[in-house]
Amino acid sequence: MEGVVLTRSPEKDRELARLLDAFGVPHASVPLVEHAPGPDFPALAGALGEGWSWVAVTSPTAARFLARAWETAGRPPLRVAALGGGTARALERAGLEPGFTAPEAYGRALAESLPEPGPLLWPTSSRAGKELGRILEARGFRVRRLDAYTTRPRALAPEEVARLEAAAVAALASPSAVAAWARATAARPPLAAIGRVTAEAARAAGFARVVWPRQPGVRGWAERIRDLYEEKGHLP
Repeated sequence: MEGVVLTRSPEKDRELARLLDAFGVPHASVPLVEHAPGPDFPALAGALGEGWSWVAVTSPTAARFLARAWETAGRPPLRVAALGGGTARALERAGLEPGFTAPEAYGRALAESLPEPGPLLWPTSSRAGKELGRILEARGFRVRRLDAYTTRPRALAPEEVARLEAAAVAALASPSAVAAWARATAARPPLAAIGRVTAEAARAAGFARVVWPRQPGVRGWAERIRDLYEEKGHLP
């Protein structure tokens, strides 16, 4: 293939694909992970009516699972805090207007800047770390975490594995995706991560050339992907 492999769902990577097309960078899609309801998802709808100061939403995927529970609960009023613009847009599409959006798309930025401590509901991935909750609690929030969804590797077809192995550049957006790539193939092409946490996971998995955007956002990520592709000598 000798192009870029995008590893999220085509829906999530629509804007990234558009930017790469504008840069003249060829790409193919091989989604590496899929999401399913987590162990606490059945409790989420009932929890939404308990009078939270904030519901903290830290990813577009968390926004989608929250929206499903919110519909089941009859759309009770919620005061929602979003981690980054992508999460805020996912909430808006579901009819949930964020009352606060973190200035940077990092968990620590949300935990350190969210105003008005009080009871807080955090529906998240079963694979999420504990740092955000610890920082919020240290600031006076009373945090209830619900593992609303889980992330698992997709079963890849042989032709999808072949695309991974022929990739000039890999574009990865989560430690879960890094783990799924490492499980599927021994290939370790140059990798453009969406952020620092994913980059650290990639280095730990044996990727030698790893870059990520210094400022969060899809455009910065697309530019780093283009830069890696140029390094391979594919663009003039």
